[in-house]
Amino acid sequence: MSALTPAQFARRTYVLFTVLVAAALVIALRLGYWQLVRHQDLNETAGALRERTITEYARRGDILTADGILLATDIYSYEVAAHPNLIKNPKEQAQVLAPILNISETKLVEQLSSDASTVMLTLDASTSAGRELTALRNAGTIAAIDFVAKPNRRYPGGSLAAHIVGFTSASRIGAYGLEQYYDDLLRGRDGKIRAESDALGDEILPFDLPQGSPAQDGATIVLTLNSAIQNIAERELVNGLTEFQAPSGQILIMEPLTGKILALASFPAPDLNTYSTTKLDQFGNPAVSLPYEPGSVFKVFTLAMGLDSGKITPNLIMNDPGSIVIGGRRFYNSDRTASGDVDLVTAMEKSLNVIAAKIALSTGPRVFYEYLHDFGFGSLTHIDLAGEIPGTVKNPGDGVWYESDLGTNSFGQGIATTPIQMATALSAVANGGNLMRPYIVDRIIYPDGSIDPRAPRIVRRVLKPETCQVVIDILSRSIGKESTNKANLEGYKIAGKTGTAQIPVPGGYDPKWTIASFGGFLPADNPQYVILVKIDRPAKSPWGSQVASPIFANVARQLAQLTGLPPDSVRLAQ
Repeated sequence: MSALTPAQFARRTYVLFTVLVAAALVIALRLGYWQLVRHQDLNETAGALRERTITEYARRGDILTADGILLATDIYSYEVAAHPNLIKNPKEQAQVLAPILNISETKLVEQLSSDASTVMLTLDASTSAGRELTALRNAGTIAAIDFVAKPNRRYPGGSLAAHIVGFTSASRIGAYGLEQYYDDLLRGRDGKIRAESDALGDEILPFDLPQGSPAQDGATIVLTLNSAIQNIAERELVNGLTEFQAPSGQILIMEPLTGKILALASFPAPDLNTYSTTKLDQFGNPAVSLPYEPGSVFKVFTLAMGLDSGKITPNLIMNDPGSIVIGGRRFYNSDRTASGDVDLVTAMEKSLNVIAAKIALSTGPRVFYEYLHDFGFGSLTHIDLAGEIPGTVKNPGDGVWYESDLGTNSFGQGIATTPIQMATALSAVANGGNLMRPYIVDRIIYPDGSIDPRAPRIVRRVLKPETCQVVIDILSRSIGKESTNKANLEGYKIAGKTGTAQIPVPGGYDPKWTIASFGGFLPADNPQYVILVKIDRPAKSPWGSQVASPIFANVARQLAQLTGLPPDSVRLAQ
């Protein structure tokens, strides 16, 4: 090879210098790009490698009965996650974790060797696993493993008071009942824990790193329900449905003076712990969300309206010719017979539709529907349960009401109400005329120990006290005279009314099935308890006096024994 000439050497030196300068310029530009343009991105990426945010789950508040029985609570399991990018020895960690998490070692090695920054290992490790993981992390045996206690909702009572409690979904959102109505209070607020890790993935919390916000647990709710009374209602409801071959029904027990719900039973009832495999339509509470035509129990209110308005008097004798025409429509008694001249006790005893229609006519549409709304029909009771509906009442002048509706409404047909509305309206008669707001939560206990008690609330006065005394006397005497009624309770004078309601179907009423009910209270002279029994489509007998009345008596007898209510002879002698 010949030696380079000076000119060639100079030319090659220039080219090499130019290449070096260009390379240096590219490197400088690239460094400037990363340091100036992408500085924030790099910081965030580095921070993401060092910092981890862990959710600290709030504990959802308990739900308890008035006598301390737990209906809903949280139990804990652990979510366990790994950060493979920070794990240097995946096989060794897999060997340690496999028996604790009950996951195969092979699968764990695969997960811990992943390219992902975070891998969820399990969502439901046991509390014992959590204790073992804590010990291993403290000993430095495992690194870059996050585990956090996560509460899971459990219902110790299973189906007890299921329609009252509701359930909490997998996302911890309340659905139905109290879980939905008080979701914000029960849920609390999840917290965040921010942790910085060292090169081994171990957590460090330097003073200059915000440590997030702590979780705030939910409030505890104590109900007005008594578990023993609730058990009586549920057991007697199931027994009654079985005996009378009916598919469903409800029993409500209320304190008329306060509006407290002592029991609210509905059947069929789901097991709240199996909500994920149960059809959602089983969780709706029929007592507040399923309207029905109440039938002759409604005559209690028609009687009260007539007396309170002064349109009829307690000793009035009325003629029952067997039928009556209102608005061009003829109405009959249920047995299609005429009773002739009857007093109000006999009219209630025989449950005469014609007399009820005559009372409504004498009261007049304007006054009748004013009282009807004062009793709460067509409006929400505002009980603290999710899913309540107002029912349906047609009113004069609303375009769908006809004069004949006054007749049908007078004996509880052509109007849609709910069991909670019926029990609340009956309580107004029993307590001397005040419509109470029904309530099922006695108090709320916050995590800091403060207590928010709930108190009885009068919505409005509906009837004069003296009217209520007359109505109760008439109802009590009519029950005593009614030989076919099985609601009478030995040792106690009761007041109440049966109902046998037809079920609306397109084009009219179902020719076969009825809703049998009985609404009553005891003791008649000083009512302490209102009990409403509603049985849907009983096959053995269609009549409220034969189906609902004996269930009322069974519930009332056990309720009196449980609460120590003395028989009338003992109580009145004191």
